[in-house]
Amino acid sequence: MVNADDFGLSEQINRGIESAFVRGILRSASIMPNGTAFDDAVRIAAATPGLGIGIHLSLIDEQCSAQLAEVQGLADARGRLPKHYQGFLLRLLLRRFNTRQIRAEVQAQISRVLEAGIKPTHLDSHQHLHLFSPVLTVVLEEATSAGIPVIRLPDDRSQGRGIRGEILARLSRRALPRLRVLGIRSVDHFWGLAHSGCMSETNLVRVLARLKNGVNELMCHPGFSDPATRALRR
Repeated sequence: MVNADDFGLSEQINRGIESAFVRGILRSASIMPNGTAFDDAVRIAAATPGLGIGIHLSLIDEQCSAQLAEVQGLADARGRLPKHYQGFLLRLLLRRFNTRQIRAEVQAQISRVLEAGIKPTHLDSHQHLHLFSPVLTVVLEEATSAGIPVIRLPDDRSQGRGIRGEILARLSRRALPRLRVLGIRSVDHFWGLAHSGCMSETNLVRVLARLKNGVNELMCHPGFSDPATRALRR
């Protein structure tokens, strides 16, 4: 399964995802509920019924979807979420917000997708923040409530994934039993961290040559007329 993240972040990204589906091997995308081009992504999703749509939760670098009063501390006075995952984790460590604010934002983002008429095939998150324990607890409960059957565990075994990839792999393995208890599925093999932002045709061929038995997910980030989009198109 080739899945594109950041669907709805910008119209340029939306065009790349649409092109990679219509003309290539892309069959799934994760929609960002608080992306500036969310409505455009919803329109494309409605026009391409064969494209599976999951939820790409974004707890950083975008406007909050919940009412500001519900997420004070998580979002600033203008409703802006933390700039990056380090800022998110630091604020959480300093108790600037807690799971109550996280839950309000996660609920609002899931609700926005459901209200758009989309039945999510899966759930993942921007910068994989859903793997961190306080967030994961909320996400598991809300995904179960919404009937979302699959959650991404980015356990990429590729060489070159780096320290961050190793941390995400360990968090993924720790999270797996919690998913299984709830009957939530994840793929058998995950790829894409080592080539995030640089999924050229050469790198794509290398990944495809290493696929294993079972369900494989290849994460990518296509934009219109960039190397990733060209690699994904036939």
